[in-house]
Amino acid sequence: MAANLMTRDLETTMNDELVTAIDHVGLRVTDKARALDFYERLGFRVDPDEDAPDARALGLVNEAGARIHLIYNAVDVHPEGNLLLDHATKWPGYTHAAFIVSDMDALLRKFVEWDVNVTEGPLVVGNGRRRLCFIRDPDLNVLEFNEILRAH
Repeated sequence: MAANLMTRDLETTMNDELVTAIDHVGLRVTDKARALDFYERLGFRVDPDEDAPDARALGLVNEAGARIHLIYNAVDVHPEGNLLLDHATKWPGYTHAAFIVSDMDALLRKFVEWDVNVTEGPLVVGNGRRRLCFIRDPDLNVLEFNEILRAH
């Protein structure tokens, strides 16, 4: 009987949507003001309800409702770059945040204006579903931007 209950509970759980969305992405940064300036250029603004100075965390939100949290407790950027992505040994861990944009070409023009280097792309992937590019923020966090070309 116990095995039946466990199987039934597992089946119920698998059929329910336990996760319905992503609330935010946390990005560890070295300099709160510098990071805030960078992300404000991308359209994010401080959410006063998500300011936690004791935790050294500041929530940002954009007009579309996308959220990030700046965790401003990092030591200097490692001299060898992003430890998860810039080395031959691939350690487990978070590698990047991926944002949806409405106009990749407009964003790319802004990157040129802001002197932000595109590290990969733009290129079309997903069998033509999306066009993407990658950049690094001032702390070498990797950011991906996607223009959706067609529904999946």
